[in-house]
Amino acid sequence: MNYRMGLLAAACVAVLGACDSRTPEPPRSTTTPAVAEEAGVAAPAAPVPAAASEPAAPPSPAAAQLDEYAEKARELSTAIASRADTSQLQAQTEALLDLAGEISPAYSTRHPHCVEYLEAALAVRDTWSDLDHETIERDYHHDGALPKPDNVGVCYHMKDLIVHPATVLVLLSQPQPDYEQSKREIDEVIAHLGAVRMQL
Repeated sequence: MNYRMGLLAAACVAVLGACDSRTPEPPRSTTTPAVAEEAGVAAPAAPVPAAASEPAAPPSPAAAQLDEYAEKARELSTAIASRADTSQLQAQTEALLDLAGEISPAYSTRHPHCVEYLEAALAVRDTWSDLDHETIERDYHHDGALPKPDNVGVCYHMKDLIVHPATVLVLLSQPQPDYEQSKREIDEVIAHLGAVRMQL
């Protein structure tokens, strides 16, 4: 009897010991780069610093001129709506037309097939005073006096930056200045600016 009791007790101790056994957790690494170098162990990789973002490139001269054109066009539209003095409106319109002449060469550089077309359109700066509204519509808005380049759509919006202010000069020089149509001309050219900016 005592022998059996001894065996039973030994079995219980063995079972309890097996049930209580736990897999030990691996120790956390405390290896520093210096210790790792001495021990010949690879040190943990250092975090890579984020690359500094490059500053944005400044706008091109032509893009800056286009921004100036947009600002002057909005000012002119407001001045026309307020029925400002005709001589003041003409001066603002001529400044807008001159600015279009400065933007045009940069546009032609990007789109060489537009060179002759835009140069012909720029001639209106010197001839607008000899034109009536019907003629400028036919010859410049509808390209009656302009060459016909391939892919003229790329050239068309830049041309309008020239032709619309010239049309305003014609409208304001009439015995009865047409303020409403003049404002529509400038508002329309403002709408073309986004297309020019994409192609500039």
